[in-house]
Amino acid sequence: MIRLSAGTAACLGLSSTRMDAFPTTAYLLSGRKCLMKCSFCPQGTGSNEALNRLGRVNWPEYSWPDVEKSLRGAREKGIERVCLQSVRHGDGIESLLGIIARLKNITDLPLSLSAWIADEEEASTLLEAGVERISLSLDVINPLIFEQVKGGPQHSRLALLLRCAEAMPGKISTHLICGLGETEAEALSLIDRLLKADVTVALFAFVPLKGTALENKKPPPVSSYRRIQAGYYLLRDGAAEVSSFNFLNGRLRSFGLRESDLRARLSGGSAFQTSGCPSCNRPFYNERPGGIIYNYHRQLEMPERETALDELLFSLGNGSRGF
Repeated sequence: MIRLSAGTAACLGLSSTRMDAFPTTAYLLSGRKCLMKCSFCPQGTGSNEALNRLGRVNWPEYSWPDVEKSLRGAREKGIERVCLQSVRHGDGIESLLGIIARLKNITDLPLSLSAWIADEEEASTLLEAGVERISLSLDVINPLIFEQVKGGPQHSRLALLLRCAEAMPGKISTHLICGLGETEAEALSLIDRLLKADVTVALFAFVPLKGTALENKKPPPVSSYRRIQAGYYLLRDGAAEVSSFNFLNGRLRSFGLRESDLRARLSGGSAFQTSGCPSCNRPFYNERPGGIIYNYHRQLEMPERETALDELLFSLGNGSRGF
């Protein structure tokens, strides 16, 4: 048995669930209960939530024969990538290697993996087995909060992430969750460091989930998330340097660009779409349909682009060095 996100199951025809949007990546989840104790995650050891959730998404379980059959026709249904996500197992990467081999026999779609990796050797072994990209999730940006939320020192996981990125260029990703108590200056400084190390960054907004230790914590203000998204986009495109950003008490006040330049750079709306691996759109992973959209799973329509950009510029206010 293997778990699929509810959207993936509906897209592949395994479920009749009505969806507001379909994913462009097929998301699979391996494992029943994670050995980690991440305070934000329903899969964590300390969670009281049902095990069928990750983020806001339900993950029903299906038989391998049904999944294999549906994945063979996935490309015709708009799927462009497969993403295997895994809780931390007690058997290291052995079970992952078996699943990867099975998936490679089913489809030639590029395969991403998000899993707990012990060292560079394990990462290399997984790439050799057929994984195109590996995500070693940091999740928490501030080192002290990392210890409280995930347990253990952040520096060791960050060091492994950077070593893997150096040894396997263009193959390593990470996840960062905004809204756990970090400042915008901390978020953008870490993003800048990771981008310069050739790490692909996927941004998430914190989602309080019932049954987790952080179920009563509020999600981040959308204005703060927009500033981080815009900063990430400008840094990734080489349109700005973090040294030109102006912060006040950790809050971004200016990108060091003229308003006309900023509008030109961000007018397409791409900065506010889902970030991460190619073809990963994660519909409503952070959002409720009809509510605030943190990560747009598609291209923004003109009114949405204008609203997001106007909100961003308004939130910056009169920055001391322009917008």
